[in-house]
Formats: sequence, C-alpha cells, structure tokens
Amino acid sequence: MKLLILICSFLIINNLHAQNKPYSLFLIGDAGDDTQQNDVHKTLQKHLKATDDGGVIFLGDNIYPRGLDGSKDAELKLLTQLHTLKDFKGDWYFIPGNHDWAKGRWKGLKNVLRQADYINKYAQDSLNQPNTKHFFPEKGLPGPVTKDLGKMVLVFTDTDWWLHSGFYHQVGMDDKFERMDKAYFHRLDSILTGVEKQGKKTLFLSHHPLVDYGAHGYHKGKNWYYALVNYSPFMTFGLLGVNRALNSEMNQPRYFKMALKMYSVLEKHKNVIAISGHEHNLQVIKRPNNLFLISGSGSKLTQIKREIKEKDCVFHAAKPGFMELIFDEKGKVSLKVWNEKDEVLYEEKDIF
Repeated sequence: MKLLILICSFLIINNLHAQNKPYSLFLIGDAGDDTQQNDVHKTLQKHLKATDDGGVIFLGDNIYPRGLDGSKDAELKLLTQLHTLKDFKGDWYFIPGNHDWAKGRWKGLKNVLRQADYINKYAQDSLNQPNTKHFFPEKGLPGPVTKDLGKMVLVFTDTDWWLHSGFYHQVGMDDKFERMDKAYFHRLDSILTGVEKQGKKTLFLSHHPLVDYGAHGYHKGKNWYYALVNYSPFMTFGLLGVNRALNSEMNQPRYFKMALKMYSVLEKHKNVIAISGHEHNLQVIKRPNNLFLISGSGSKLTQIKREIKEKDCVFHAAKPGFMELIFDEKGKVSLKVWNEKDEVLYEEKDIF
C-alpha cells in the first residue's frame, strides 16, 4: 500500500513539473518553395531538436505553386518541412494556404486532401506516430477545429474555404454557404468564450492574415482596381484566371469581408493571439485585446515597400525566418523572432 502511494505521489509530482515547464511553440509559414532544406528549415530543425517541451505550426503554402499535385517536385517541397521533425517528440501541425489549394484552380480541393493524407501517412510510417492527425481543418472544410495543449488552445481555420468559392469552384460544402458561414462564426465565438473563461490563451491559426501592413494587406488606393475586376463584366475573365490571381489580396471583397468578420469576433475576447503566414515577411502587431503575428518568410521574401507608420506594428522585417512563442508556468507569453542564421531579430518578454 505504501509503495502504491509512493508511486502515485511520484506520478503527480512529475506531471505537475511537466505542466510547469516552459512551452515553446515555433511558427513558420510559406516554407514550401525549396526541394532541399534551406537555412530556415535547418535552423528550425536545430531548435526543435533542442526543445524538451514544445510544438511547431506550419502556416500554409506548404507547397508552391499548386499544392501536392502529384509531381515529384511538389513532394520534395513538402518533405523539406517534414524532415525538420526528425527526432522531434512535440506537437506539430500543418494548415493549408492558397497555394496548397492550387491557387484557386479547380483541382484545389483534391490537392489539399492529398496533402493531408500524405502528412498523416508520413507521421505513421516515418515518425512512428500511428493514428494521429496533423493537418487541420480536414476535408476542405473551414473549421474551426480546436486542439487543447494545456497552456493554450489552438483554433485552426481554413480561410481559403471562403476565398476559393467562386463560380464552379464550390468546395468543401455539405450545405448552403450562408448556413455554414453562420455556423462557423457562431462556433468560433463560443470557443473563444469558453477558452477565455478557463483563463487560457487562444491561438487563432489561419493562413491569411486579418491585419497586414504588407503587400497583401488592404490598400485604399487599389479599391477601384479590385472593384473593376470583381463587380463588372471583367468578372467573366475569372474563368481565365484574372480575378483568381487576386483572390488572396485583402482588397478582394470576399477576403476583406471574411477578415473583418473574423477580426470582429476576435476583438470581443481577451487572450487571443492571431497567427498567420501568407505575407512573405515578419510582422508583430499589437492591438488592445489581441496580438497579431505574421510569420511567412520560410522560403520566400516580399519587401515591405511602404513605410509602416502605424504604432501598433512593433516589429517588421523582410527577412527569412520564423517565430517562437514561449509560454511560462505563470501563463505569461514571450516572443522571439529568429532569422535563418539563428540570430534573434526581435524579442519581447511578457508580450501578451
């Protein structure tokens, strides 16, 4: 009996110790443009191997230019990221981006489903992680899908479900769009309310940013151009790819409406960190209730051409790299931004 009590006490103490350890979550997006590991992949892998308790999220555009389309080149690009997980025992997940959806083409859904199957099979066959899933949301649906990691709750959203749905591109819908859209936002609000009551952090994960000061962000001067393409006879040329090429720009009406609705829900809740890729640079944006992180320079770079004067953007850089969120035992969150040379570009303790 004494031995049993001793064993139980040891397990409880050990579990409490594990819960009190800092947890590092690495964030890397748009990392799928290289058929061999680049310096960002290698630096990330170095950090993952040194992490006792942590995770990593790949934030979409895991395979350029058209997702897992059956070509050897596309497979190699996905493997460059999967190989970073060798010897890593932590949490890891992928979300889809617009290029994984074949950038609006009709084969988008097929390529996304193929990528999810490939990743889950890799986890089973190469990482010895049977019966696990690592690609969310599933089946081309928008989500939200949740994963409770203890100190925080991950909320996965596939933003391309809204952006891909044009003319004959209706995908992942088992009901009317309006009904599923309404159900999504009702469930999202309910999830955020529940997590907030628990005193945990919510990590809202989407490929497309809700706030963005880069090239893909909202620009007032371009309103007429997007209106012309989307609300005029020019819309007809969408079949030829004219407006499809613009559907992941925030000036695109569907994108703008989607981002505004999501932002409005997140803004009502505290403890929400919105994380995305898509923009091929690094941005840290602090709002009163929410923190917005863009980590999309895993394999591509887009220069931030305009001067960012907004005070809520506390850091921005068009450099290769990734981010690290550190959750301590007291629930405080710190941030580090790493470049491909394993140098810290930006660091802030108790950022959220």
